[in-house]
Amino acid sequence: MIPPEPMAISFDRLPDTTVALGLLGKLLAGPSAQGPRRMNSPFALYGAGKLGLMALDFFRHAELAPAVVVDVNAATLGAESPWNRLSILTPAEVPEATKRDLPLVVSIATSRFADLAQSLKSQGWRDVIPFYDVTEAYRDRYPLGNGWFMGHLDASGRESIERVLANWYDDQSRAHHLQFMAWHRLRQDWCFESAPVDQDHRYFVPEVVSVLSERENFVDAGAHRGEIARAFRHGLADQFESILMLEPDPANAAVIEAELSEMPPDLKNRHRLLKVALSDQAGHLPFFPGLGYASQLTGMGEGNAEAVTLDDLAVAPSFVKLHLEGHEWEALRGGLATLRRHRPILAMTAYHNEAGLWPLPAWLLDNLTSYRHYFRLHSWCGTGAVIYCVPEERHEASPRDNPARATPWVRS
Repeated sequence: MIPPEPMAISFDRLPDTTVALGLLGKLLAGPSAQGPRRMNSPFALYGAGKLGLMALDFFRHAELAPAVVVDVNAATLGAESPWNRLSILTPAEVPEATKRDLPLVVSIATSRFADLAQSLKSQGWRDVIPFYDVTEAYRDRYPLGNGWFMGHLDASGRESIERVLANWYDDQSRAHHLQFMAWHRLRQDWCFESAPVDQDHRYFVPEVVSVLSERENFVDAGAHRGEIARAFRHGLADQFESILMLEPDPANAAVIEAELSEMPPDLKNRHRLLKVALSDQAGHLPFFPGLGYASQLTGMGEGNAEAVTLDDLAVAPSFVKLHLEGHEWEALRGGLATLRRHRPILAMTAYHNEAGLWPLPAWLLDNLTSYRHYFRLHSWCGTGAVIYCVPEERHEASPRDNPARATPWVRS
């Protein structure tokens, strides 16, 4: 059975609280989207970029393999690429019978899915599926949680979401929160023209950059391979106090170590790498390594990682970034004393599980008072959601000649 056409709905104005609550009612009134998609027959994969590489690893763990891979840059992928064992074609090379007979799994989250699906269907593809809808059907084999579906809300859950919508600092946050929910409940693209998805400034939105100074102590939890720490360092032109990176995956940590080894001593000495995970308890916890961005603490773990709490680290952060594949709330609970004592800026991902709907933001509202709370989307298909919390006093103390304000903070 071919699913219904993907839908995009555009809004020309940002929603204030009253409008946002009305739109929430409409969002919840409609039937929810169809559930996860299992691949019980041959299928094709569209997209061989960063998300495509994650898809390739997922298929290996799920014991699946695309019959063909389609990418506009197929001709430029070298013989040494991970794709060389698969049949890879440009869109123009795909036979019409393949488009008619095979479902097409789309591993792209950098553009609006409804537009991309419409374009692919105009080329002859009959069944176009978001990649994360497939991963959700194989959660027993692979721990990636980005494809969850928003289920039924009881009265308490709805009241909690209404409270969160009313307490975001700005209407752009309400717009992005509604867009986030519309995807996870309806698999629809709700687009607010005055609140575009910002794909260039994840973790470093203007509301954060405008209050940064050269005295920052940055904690990067879930450091991956050092990309965010590098963007922070470059954005401040190396004018900062310290960077602490936490990365439990051995392969990822090795990349960070190699980069640190090449730094001048005065810069290197302001960095510290701990090969640990951040949680609400210390000890050795089940960990699934080797998944690149998706390595994480999970009961499916094939090994263990040393876990610590932020409070245990006895640090004095001024800026904390958390990208922990759904473990952000645990990390916050394990660092509450530190957060209350030092009142850092926070930037944390909120899209790996349903906690991003309201439990996580509600906890932040309750525990981080006199903060400005923002919700921003940095990619499509229900991903790239980041909650930012900026202490009110940072706005009062922000220097007029702040060098960060004039710096283009674009992630490398």
